[in-house]
Amino acid sequence: MMCMMTGMDVTNVSMYDGPTAGAEAVMLATAHTKRKKVLISEGVNPETIQVIEAYCAVRDVEVDYIPLTEEGRTDVSVLAEKLDKDVAGVMAATPNFFGVLEDLKEAVEKTKANKALFMLQIDPVSLALIQTPGELGVDISFGEGQALGQNLNYGGPVLGFMNITDKLVRKAPGRIIGRSTDA
Repeated sequence: MMCMMTGMDVTNVSMYDGPTAGAEAVMLATAHTKRKKVLISEGVNPETIQVIEAYCAVRDVEVDYIPLTEEGRTDVSVLAEKLDKDVAGVMAATPNFFGVLEDLKEAVEKTKANKALFMLQIDPVSLALIQTPGELGVDISFGEGQALGQNLNYGGPVLGFMNITDKLVRKAPGRIIGRSTDA
């Protein structure tokens, strides 16, 4: 169902919560590209950013930030300036932390032209109305799944999810859900 909702190839389970799924997305991007820098939009949930910073601090991964425009959207011109050969991935959110729906098509294109991965924090409920990560060409989408009906478990954990493209399946954390035929 998550693959259908997001338009992505593969989904996994075992993410502790949404922010942890974001940190795991960064670790996947750095492992896949063998680069040590990520760019994160200031529109990403601050709790997610805190968890990412904690993961990156002990793994020698540099985190840099992309400011928002006056309209509250990721500043794609600053993104373009900061993209270099060391950037493993770019992370944004739509709707972002401030509730702004972002048109990220140009950001995704610039990121992929740099051979980096694009990571998108999403609210799964919003996918009924907005373009899916798969339609945008995102490499990794992730988020908090509590809104899908998971109970709060006395304050946590809830349900983090991550969706990826087929090319990343062997580097994904957690357990992969699927069906295959064995020889």
